[in-house]
Amino acid sequence: MKHNTVLGALLVSLALCAPVSAAADAPLGVGKPAPTIDLETLTGSKISLASFKGKPVYVNFFASWCQPCKLELPFIVKQYPDLKSRIVFLGVDELEAPTQVAPFAKQMGISYPIVIDPGSVGAAYQIDTLPKSVFIDRQGIVRAIWRGYITPAIFKKNMDIITASK
Repeated sequence: MKHNTVLGALLVSLALCAPVSAAADAPLGVGKPAPTIDLETLTGSKISLASFKGKPVYVNFFASWCQPCKLELPFIVKQYPDLKSRIVFLGVDELEAPTQVAPFAKQMGISYPIVIDPGSVGAAYQIDTLPKSVFIDRQGIVRAIWRGYITPAIFKKNMDIITASK
């Protein structure tokens, strides 16, 4: 009997703690405010996600060594000229030096801003695989998340979501 009482108390304690720890472990989620991005570009200037409030934002996490990133980037780069007047594009390179990223960005033809993440933003955005795409609406709310190579159809669908929300 005493064993059941201790077990019951333990289960109640775990149940009460679970929402708190789950929230702390999951800062990124669809329908939630986008975690802060405040990083330096390849040239050393600062870019903050907060400065884009009022505009939809597409964030693409990548690295120069990532093969799926290399496969999807030509498509993303090709979309930028047609969408840049309506949607902010932001590339976030994970854990590489600007000297590594700059030649890669030039080779890929990336003309939208790229920031270098030393790991803190990647942790907030739960980067466990690359590439990762995050679609943020005008109010700074995450509307879609895509892990891995993004197909043109999924890219378009998620762009439509962030441009449609008011």
